[in-house]
Amino acid sequence: MNLLIYAGPGPWRNEALATAAQFVGQVATSVTLVTGGGIRHADLLDDAVAQLGLPPDVQIKRRVVEGTPQEAILTVAGEATYDLVIFGRFQRPLERLLPLRRSDALTRRLRTAVLRVSGPVRPIIRRILLASGGDQHTFATARYAALMATPLGASVTLLHVVSQQPVVFEALAPLAADEATFLAGDTPEADTLRRAAAWLRERGITVATRVRFGLVLDEILAELHEGDYDVLAVGTHHTAGPLDRVLLEDLTGDLLDRCPRTVLVARRIAHD
Repeated sequence: MNLLIYAGPGPWRNEALATAAQFVGQVATSVTLVTGGGIRHADLLDDAVAQLGLPPDVQIKRRVVEGTPQEAILTVAGEATYDLVIFGRFQRPLERLLPLRRSDALTRRLRTAVLRVSGPVRPIIRRILLASGGDQHTFATARYAALMATPLGASVTLLHVVSQQPVVFEALAPLAADEATFLAGDTPEADTLRRAAAWLRERGITVATRVRFGLVLDEILAELHEGDYDVLAVGTHHTAGPLDRVLLEDLTGDLLDRCPRTVLVARRIAHD
């Protein structure tokens, strides 16, 4: 994998590097370290190399860019194809309350998968919560979750929330009385969960499946808290136009704003 890691100054810089150090040495073939702010921060890249402890066969590149951290990441991400971009959250907790300060702006603009690190560092990532919408995007998210789970020996819990919000076509909404009934049913969502779980188990990953009922955002955050997960994995895609933005719930953006843990945002692979 070709990885891009932001190693310049930022509120969660050390947490991002500590999280990346747990697995990048086992999955990366090439790592590009970038900092914004110009040459005065170049020494932070050498410090990042020491913190990551990458094996000698991993190619390391250093890029020093003028401008903000976000500008630096976007600049370097546009120069090559990366499989995953890793950075710490750039907003401090109180800044997220300010208007027009959405924390998902950088993730929206990147065309690749993102690992956005936030919150206290977990010494070892052991539990990954994969929030599934019950569609084909689940499999792209599972692939990225597996890239983390396999070298770490982490488990993956597949979560689907049956929304209790009113929908335009209510008759098309999946109906189930409880979790067991839903999982045993013949809805496309239940089938997706079963197939994704089987795919992960085939790769030696311990898998659990959960179904919750309620408001999607609230139920995902509740499961994250109750299960004490280390990472939340979600899928997203770029909207084609204004109509898509109206019709599709901006769930990933809301999760990035409110999630207190590290978030893995997968992108749908073209051949999925």
